[in-house]
Parts: sequence; C-alpha cells; structure tokens
Amino acid sequence: MSCVGLCIYPPEPFLHYFMRVSKLALTFLSIGMACLCAFIIRKTTSVSSDYSNQLYIIIIVSTQFDAYSQLVLDPQYTTSTFCIYRDAPLINIPLNVAWGFMIWILLVTLHPSAYFACFLHRHQIIAPPDSIFKLNRFARSAILTIIAMPCLSYGYSYYV
Repeated sequence: MSCVGLCIYPPEPFLHYFMRVSKLALTFLSIGMACLCAFIIRKTTSVSSDYSNQLYIIIIVSTQFDAYSQLVLDPQYTTSTFCIYRDAPLINIPLNVAWGFMIWILLVTLHPSAYFACFLHRHQIIAPPDSIFKLNRFARSAILTIIAMPCLSYGYSYYV
C-alpha cells in the first residue's frame, strides 16, 4: 500500500509545536531517569558486578534508542500504514530516512540481546552446579552472539 498523500503534518501548527516540545521534554526526562537508575545500581551492594554491568547495558541501549529516535531521526508516524519521514530533528545529521530507519531498527533489536543476557545470568545463578543448563561464560557469550547476529541484520535486510 502506498503512503503517498498520507504523510501530513498535524492540522494545527500549535499542535505540531506542542508535540515537538513534549517529545523533547520526555527525551531529556528519560535521560535523567536513566542516570537515576544507573546511580541506584551503582549504590546497590547486593547486585554482582556482572549483573550490574548487564543492567547498565540495558539502560544505555534504551536511552540511546530514545535519544536517537527523538533527537536524530525524529520520525513522524502518521497513519496505520507504516509511513515515516523525518520531521525536524534537533540534531540534523545528513541522513536519509532509509538509513535512519535501518539504524533505528538496529537499536530496537539490541534490546532482546541485552535482556536475554540478564536472563541467562540470573538463571545461571539459580541453576544447580551439576545441571546440564549450567553454562560457562564462553557458552553464554556464544549463545548471545548467535541471537544478536540476526538481530543486527534486520535493518539492512528490510531495505534489501
């Protein structure tokens, strides 16, 4: 289905300005909350260093996705048909929408790998030592690499 004619600005300039300011305020609020979460993780003594590093990665990936979406890509989703264009990004990197969207998909697909790393770590702690599900660090890294490789190719393969 074609998007021609469906990508339009909001009907009123005030509404468009309000949406832009709201997105910007929520982006900086998200960055502030990520800093607060990182501070809480840093001050918590009951979390192991491996697990806290994995939690930091989740925070970094999520914040990076939010900042990229709102400040660099600045997409406008206007219809139920997947139609996207760059509105007026705050950080205007010369980037066409296709490349911007591929980077956006790459950032989206980093989330499952980061969460699965935490999942593996937590379940390795509670697994009995003689269990067949007890994996060493190399095996966990190999599993995460196998999961991450297809995820990192989705953005590019979407446009090929």
